[in-house]
Formats: sequence, C-alpha cells, structure tokens
Amino acid sequence: MGRRSYGQFCGLAHALDVVGERWTLLLVRELGSGPKRYTELAEALAGIGTSLLATRVRQLEADGVIQRRLALDQPGSTVVYELSEAGRELAAAIVPLAMWGARHQMVEADADCELFRAEWLLTFLAADMREDAPKDLDAVYEFNIDDSCACLRIRGGRVSVRPGKSPTPSDVTVQAAAPTVAALVGQKLTLAEAVDDGLLDINGDPTAVAALLSVIDKRLTDLRVA
Repeated sequence: MGRRSYGQFCGLAHALDVVGERWTLLLVRELGSGPKRYTELAEALAGIGTSLLATRVRQLEADGVIQRRLALDQPGSTVVYELSEAGRELAAAIVPLAMWGARHQMVEADADCELFRAEWLLTFLAADMREDAPKDLDAVYEFNIDDSCACLRIRGGRVSVRPGKSPTPSDVTVQAAAPTVAALVGQKLTLAEAVDDGLLDINGDPTAVAALLSVIDKRLTDLRVA
C-alpha cells in the first residue's frame, strides 16, 4: 500500500507527507548529533518497536533524508545511519518547533516520569549556534543534566555533540536539573536567575565559560524577542 498524501500543491503539505508520521522527527533529532547504529536508535527511541523503526528508517532513506554507510572506525565495519544534506537542513528546521514545544506544551510535563537525554538539549543548541559559533574558541563542555551526560565541542567555529562523558578532561562542566533547562527554554526562568539561585552550575576555564554564557543568553534573548 502506498503512503498517503495530502494531495496539496504546498511545501508544508509535501513536507508533512515525508515527516508527518509518528516518531519520524524524533528519528531526525537523534541523528542530528551525528551518525548512529541501528541499535543506538532503538535504545534512544524506546517504545517505537523494531518493526516500526525499520519502516521509518527505510522510508527516510527512500526520501533522501538519511543515508547509511560503513563506519570503518568501529569493529566489524558497522553500518551507521546519518543525515543527508537535506536531512541536516530538516534537523535545523525543527529547532524552532522544539523551542515552541518547550515554551507552550511542557507546563504539565513531569521530568520524573519522562525520558530525558542531555544529548537532545545539546543537539538543538548546537544546531542553533552553528552559524555564529566563536571562531577563536577551542573548548569541550560537559553537560550533566540529572543522570544524563553529553558533551558539546566548539572548535574553529564548528560545533559537534557526543553522548556521554568527555574522554578527556573537559574545559567546562555544567550541572543542572531537567526542569531547570525546561524553565530556561520555556522563558519561565532567566539565565541570571538560574545562576544566582544555584540552579545552573557552570565551572571551568573563565574564557570558555563566558563564551558559553554569552551564546546561551543570546539564544534565550532571541526566543523572548520572537
């Protein structure tokens, strides 16, 4: 059976033909931080079911949103999935949607009952700051959000994300609870308030700390203006 279509000559309608199915955009979110093995996708998207995940992966491949390749740097030349050029453009396009959700749809969300990964936060932050990341900065930021950890690397204007703790000593460590992050993005809390109240703890190289605070403050200001 062919995929259903809205049958409308409209960019939004045709985009939704591709990404409107359940779990599809979350799959794009997962690959926004970099290539992943199928098992890693299944672990991150707990609840999707292997059959549905396989269907979504095949469809996104057919639509040119993701692609597979051999990761020669991993044992056994493991197959990994990654975003295509069109997929990376889509990943950037969903950042405003994620921010909208944080502002308007998470009032009753319970961080104790829902899964959270620090990698998700950094994926959106990295996508949002890639155009104006500091060109003269080389720093690794380790974010510890509740029990989840991920790292943000800024080097020569390039931004990358990796799950887990940094394999080498990080330049800056960030500690916060998931509700604090949601309150910041949802504009219920300012960056200064979070720092002053001890809800956001940032320690490390002063120059790298200042650069991160500047980037975050700019993003939050942009959200308030928007």
